[in-house]
Amino acid sequence: MPSTETRGRPGRALPALVAVAFVLLHVFGYPATRFSNDSYRYAREAYEFLGDSPRQATRKAVAAYCEDTARLVHRNRMLEQLKFREPGREAEYAADCEKKYAQGLVPTDPRYEKIFDTRPGYPLMAAPFVALLGAKAGLTLVALAFTTLAGYLVYRLLRALRAPPPAAVLGQVLCYVTPLAYWGGRPLTEGPTIALTTALLLASVWLLQRRVQPGAALFVLAFALGLAVKYSSFLMTAPFLAAAAGACLLFVRRTRHRGTGWLAGLSAGGTLGALVLSRVLGLPGMADSLQDTFTLHWTRPEIADPWGALVQLNQNYWWQWFQREALGPLLLFLLGVGVWGVWKRSVPVALCVIAMGLVGFGTTVAHPLEMEQDRLYVLVWLIPVIGLPLALERLWRPDPGPHDEGAEAAEARRSGLAECGCGHPDRPSDTTARG
Repeated sequence: MPSTETRGRPGRALPALVAVAFVLLHVFGYPATRFSNDSYRYAREAYEFLGDSPRQATRKAVAAYCEDTARLVHRNRMLEQLKFREPGREAEYAADCEKKYAQGLVPTDPRYEKIFDTRPGYPLMAAPFVALLGAKAGLTLVALAFTTLAGYLVYRLLRALRAPPPAAVLGQVLCYVTPLAYWGGRPLTEGPTIALTTALLLASVWLLQRRVQPGAALFVLAFALGLAVKYSSFLMTAPFLAAAAGACLLFVRRTRHRGTGWLAGLSAGGTLGALVLSRVLGLPGMADSLQDTFTLHWTRPEIADPWGALVQLNQNYWWQWFQREALGPLLLFLLGVGVWGVWKRSVPVALCVIAMGLVGFGTTVAHPLEMEQDRLYVLVWLIPVIGLPLALERLWRPDPGPHDEGAEAAEARRSGLAECGCGHPDRPSDTTARG
């Protein structure tokens, strides 16, 4: 009869196998990814980090953009019923594109360029791979690596919440099949942003479990790197987490301990630090972002009342968004199930997960744009990715018996998981934590 150790090996290897399958799928789908205008700007920064002059970096990034756009033209032509038999003119298209954008892709307003200059983390990490593989492949490799890491962090988070291995792997799979992976695998900052946001969530769970040292270390590392990757997103993340931690301290009696205090302090300190950093370095603020939105990246004159325009555009945007979602309410359904699942497992953790999801909707409120709207609120998918496996496990195991906790879950239990309300919802410790 096989030993417990032998039986556990396939389970421990499963997250790695799932990650490998995810990477292989994205390698196969790589030609379908788009090297966008934003990707061009990150590539240009990467080449400058490698020592190229601004002119040389612009030329190389434009060449990468035009080459990829020519491939897209070719792919589209192959699907047109009247043109797919005609010979392609992709090389000619790429040459014309490079000639047209010899001075760089538009828009070229310095105010728009500054937005990307404040995101050095992603192109800096990608620079060595850009040198080896080229602009698109190098940027995509880093984004894909972070997205793969995000799925594994979801697995670790669910195991920390004492979800059994199948449920934790399901969460990892959900991360890889939702828009989190679609946007995270493109040559954009979404991959690192999603992974670092998930790391902040895992750090929050550890802090709620009174695992202060690893939780605080992971929180500081993820937040600092997040500011370097896309400071505007993490400037929003910190106060949302601070609000969640504050709600725990006020309303969830059993979370009034040192770990939750550290979570509140780190979140509030991160908010203050990001604001000070923005002021000292003169980084673009919300007013600049609004002008960028309503002037189409400063290709039109600035408007006098951007805040009023934002309110009106949000009024137009959200009732139409809810109408479209009502016709196929998959996201709304999954959000409801996800919230229920994580709330039943642990109210404190649910508050943190919901806070992260609200960052996605908050980003959309600040930029209520129809184009790529699912990219703007992609973080909201963390709610069903984490909550759905917990909901299904609760339905499958209404009265669970003992099962293999695993090393991490056992350590979480020993370090005070049950005391913070992170244990199984049917156990008395969790019930009292929500009292």
